[in-house]
Amino acid sequence: MAQFSGKYKLDNSENFEQFMQALGVNVLLRKVGSTTKPTLTIQTDDGKHFKFITESTFKNITVEFTLGEEYEATSQDGRETKNVVTLNDDKLTQIEKPRDGKGKQVTYIRELTESGDLKVTCILDDIVATRLYKRI
Repeated sequence: MAQFSGKYKLDNSENFEQFMQALGVNVLLRKVGSTTKPTLTIQTDDGKHFKFITESTFKNITVEFTLGEEYEATSQDGRETKNVVTLNDDKLTQIEKPRDGKGKQVTYIRELTESGDLKVTCILDDIVATRLYKRI
């Protein structure tokens, strides 16, 4: 199993503003989201229970979950969501759906690169954004 535990700092993003626009994120939050370089800490002791701590100058969010079990969360842009994360082929795949059933499903795929950095692929319909976090 991939060793996701660690601390990462966002290094670069591709197509992320378009991704946020498709999600319906307002212009101001899109600008903040495109320029902020958050730090992500991933913690797990047993490979089943995870804690993601996202810290930025904009907002700090902590999410805890167990693989394969649905959990509720509030996204950085304020969306109320239901989520399930699974681990397959050394990739953490998160399916995010609006709690109210209105809106679109988003998929996030987190995987480690050969250098140990974290690549996050964000998928909404036919829009794909990638974010690369450097391990620090």
